[in-house]
Amino acid sequence: MKKIEAVVDTCFLQKLSSEGKNPENIKKILSELNYIPVAHPYLIQHELSLFSYFNQMIKEGYIHQVSYSDFLKDNYDRQQYEAYFSLLYEDMRLALEARDGTKKISPLELKKGQTIYNTHRQGSSLGDVHLMLMASFLHMPLILTEDSDIELLRSIARRRMSIGTYTLQIYNALDLLKQVAEKTDSSISKNELLQILNEIKERTHRSEIKTIWNEHHSQ
Repeated sequence: MKKIEAVVDTCFLQKLSSEGKNPENIKKILSELNYIPVAHPYLIQHELSLFSYFNQMIKEGYIHQVSYSDFLKDNYDRQQYEAYFSLLYEDMRLALEARDGTKKISPLELKKGQTIYNTHRQGSSLGDVHLMLMASFLHMPLILTEDSDIELLRSIARRRMSIGTYTLQIYNALDLLKQVAEKTDSSISKNELLQILNEIKERTHRSEIKTIWNEHHSQ
């Protein structure tokens, strides 16, 4: 089966690894589905580098590290990326504000010496915009995240960017466990899958996972 590059974010990796207690579950699930984890340089610098187990996965090459030069080939690409970044971030800020929900993000407003590459604000969705742009620039087919705002950002990106027929799927950890349950040739047993489900604190979905598994496997 062909391997698929998947852009991963920190919250997804934290969820699937049970906050670092079982980082081997990342390899177990992604390998089962032939997904290759790819990390944005912004997330590596500002988030993943803070966790020793993620650092190790990057050093050993399991999490593929993309550099800015891989998708920003020249000044035009960089200018376009930065223009889209400002546009998508502001559209997302206004959309979240219009929803009148609990999550709000402040205007970008970079101070002297700050750029979209060296600025990090907890809960600001700066990383989400970086993920969406890298995936779009490289036409990567998949983002793995636990952030529901990515769906909103994808909708905004489709309206704002000329991405043609390019399509992007977005999955979370629970989605991947369902995909494994559907595999008739899974190397992960039903009990192993349910154990991982418990570890990522999705025990309420045990019945659903069991049903999916039973529908795709002979009793």
